[in-house]
Amino acid sequence: MKRALVLAGGGSKGAYEAGYMKALKEIGIDYQIVTGTSIGALNGCLLAQQDQNAMENLWQTLDISQVFAGGFSPDFSFDIENMLNQSNLVISFFKRYLKEKGADITPLKELIRGLLDENKLLRSPIDFGLCTVYYPSLKPLLITKEEMKKEYIFDYLIASASCFPVFPIHNIEDQSFIDGGYYDNVPIDLAFDMGADEIIVVDMNSKEATHKHYVNRPHITYTMPYVDLGGFLDFSRVALDRNLRLGYQTAMKYFGDYVGVKYTFTEFETPLFYEFYKEILYLERYMRKTFRSDTGGNLVYKFMESHKDQPLDENDYLYIALDWILELLERDPSYVYQFDIIVKDLLKDFEKYTDSQYQMISLRSTDDMTRTLKNINKKGLIGRLLHGMLYPEEEKIDTEKFLTLFSKEVIMARLLCMLYNQENL
Repeated sequence: MKRALVLAGGGSKGAYEAGYMKALKEIGIDYQIVTGTSIGALNGCLLAQQDQNAMENLWQTLDISQVFAGGFSPDFSFDIENMLNQSNLVISFFKRYLKEKGADITPLKELIRGLLDENKLLRSPIDFGLCTVYYPSLKPLLITKEEMKKEYIFDYLIASASCFPVFPIHNIEDQSFIDGGYYDNVPIDLAFDMGADEIIVVDMNSKEATHKHYVNRPHITYTMPYVDLGGFLDFSRVALDRNLRLGYQTAMKYFGDYVGVKYTFTEFETPLFYEFYKEILYLERYMRKTFRSDTGGNLVYKFMESHKDQPLDENDYLYIALDWILELLERDPSYVYQFDIIVKDLLKDFEKYTDSQYQMISLRSTDDMTRTLKNINKKGLIGRLLHGMLYPEEEKIDTEKFLTLFSKEVIMARLLCMLYNQENL
């Protein structure tokens, strides 16, 4: 059985892959094939020549002066993902830049030249392949290390990462090449063609899977971040360190002992996994009975949307509701949290609403709630729902009736109520 690692392109987001690979190394997961595009090809080459420590050190110390010459400051707003997803616009887009040479990336070339060891790569038992694109035909070139002339291995690496128009077109033997992402930014098919029986995919698109047809397939572990990794030209130390952490956490959630969806937690056990799932089922039944329709299914769709439409297990409902609350409170998703500590932290944030003496305008109907929205933020709305759940004799209102207008807020308030009761048993 041959396991392949497939690394996506993404410029400065390559730090995410370095963090990801650090986790796989700690867990002890090996691989016999590596394929990649653009920065995924550069990272993949170092992995294939068995220089993972060099790759990690690169991303731990890299700064923009090692990428661009002459103090060049890239436009962080340039969205390569949108360009890659609109292939019909690529040719017309290129025509506007025919006279442009792109930025001077001499420092990056020198950096790669110093890291590449052709002899180690060719002797390595790990097979390696990459994707680049012919210019101007835009036909793909999927090539393995055995198919590359030794003297041009460096050039193929640069060609795969030549994200025109930001980076210049690269020439090999009078043939022009541009970034492989313009054909396949996540070269899974190449890995299969190279003999892979099992594949680990490291996609860096947080919005949706680049290759949806490979998600939830046997022998393919398709991983992607649930947190936006930022711009592909953001080589600031803050952004790189953040993505190193996020990559490590993603791999640990798929293969190690971290848990969670968007936010990351050390592994924990709690009866709330089952109890909260039962609560969601109850709320769905309530909606179906009250409104005599299948509107209860809308709650599931809220969870599935946050889970990238992936299958949900019992624990995911709690993780996702925690995500919603942590996002609302603007907690940093690039850190690892402990469940017992974060519970106390969250309850402190809503402390005034858990006080039985808290005074507020009485809510008797959804109309009352709607009228007060102009003077209340989302946290305040959740707090008021929480107070009503804890002290129904004061509010005298069926909070479930707010499910149609404020379903996520009711769910968050219900989880906070359950957390409060658990802490105060």
